[in-house]
Amino acid sequence: MVQLHLEVLERCSKETEDTITAESNAFASTPIHYLKDNQGEFIYVECAQFNDIRIDAVALEFDDAFNLYTALFGLKLQKKHGEVIRQYLKDNVKSALGSSSAAFSGQEGLWELNIAFDCIEGFHEKMTITEVCEMLYQFVAQLLSKVEK
Repeated sequence: MVQLHLEVLERCSKETEDTITAESNAFASTPIHYLKDNQGEFIYVECAQFNDIRIDAVALEFDDAFNLYTALFGLKLQKKHGEVIRQYLKDNVKSALGSSSAAFSGQEGLWELNIAFDCIEGFHEKMTITEVCEMLYQFVAQLLSKVEK
């Protein structure tokens, strides 16, 4: 599995989307259940390696409506890849209410994805923020390999 170096880690308010505080790299070793314990927050993450999988940044949050840990991000792929993206999500994300969504934003020219980690094989809430980001990286890299076929 690829090892990521997370350059930007910010705790943000879900209500206002304002940054509460920029965190040091040490925060990346915090278990993801931090989000369940602090449901008014999301974590904004940037990593240069995300460019390799065509994403800029990721927002990690705990969705209290569905009781799921989620990642929200934009994926720079053309609209024509929608069928492959949706099939990949169907095949690799366990079905649950709120488990995944994919919508193309013509204005942004990218796919807006929302994926519940709880519905991806191997996830557990004791994983660190870095481990969750690495899991997402692998997930998206595999999606891109399907698109490129």
